Amino acid sequence: MPSNPYQGIETGKPGRIGWQINYFQEVGSTQRVAAEVAEQGAAQGTVVIAELQTAGRGRLGRSWHSPPGANLYATVILRPKIPLIEVPCLSLVAGVAAAEALETVAPGILTLKWPNDVWLNGRKAGGIIAEAITDSRQQLACVLLGIGLNLNLALENLPPDLRGKATSVRIETGRQCDRPSIASALFNRLHSRYMEAEAHGFAAVRPAFERYMALSGRRVAVVEAGTPVAGVVRGIGVDGALLLETEAGTVRVMAGDVTVEGAYD
Repeated sequence: MPSNPYQGIETGKPGRIGWQINYFQEVGSTQRVAAEVAEQGAAQGTVVIAELQTAGRGRLGRSWHSPPGANLYATVILRPKIPLIEVPCLSLVAGVAAAEALETVAPGILTLKWPNDVWLNGRKAGGIIAEAITDSRQQLACVLLGIGLNLNLALENLPPDLRGKATSVRIETGRQCDRPSIASALFNRLHSRYMEAEAHGFAAVRPAFERYMALSGRRVAVVEAGTPVAGVVRGIGVDGALLLETEAGTVRVMAGDVTVEGAYD
């Protein structure tokens, strides 16, 4: 394997996503390494990729199953000119970019589960985390956009407790992926969608997210700030909020842990 198999897809100047890729065989998590690189002044668009994460992280502090040499584990350093409150929308933007990139190898079976999961045939094949880093004045300094995509993971390498819930492109299509090609497509799509969102807000990307949305019309339960709410999903707002039709009327959910009725059946 080349010392950096992703070096050949580096493109553009500082500011373009994927212009520089820092590659590691093993890290605790790409988020932690990217935080260190960002603190040293790395330009927007710098990416950290690892073959193996020993302490990969997802949303809500959960661990991320990260076997070596099979998948794509990346963190993108962004320095957006947006209010801090809008940072969670970047995970939705990245979801659209991931779906568009994966459509090239897994067409017709991709959906997005709000707020940050990529599904193939109704099972989780990826996750996204948008972590805001603030400066001493509590102003937004950068965003660490972590993206994990299960590409060449084999079924036998999935822990027993994840079988039936998690999957990969290889499991669903029977084909191996060229990981640098997928990464290149991802970074190109992410740059385009990110520029749209920074210039015009999440509203510009919202229609694309809704095309892939897995939850529309489904009954879900959401726990937001410790309070459960149940209802039928009726879409997402221009600010990325999940719109739930409940017995009390339409409720807007800005963040939360979503359980889907009938998922993984």
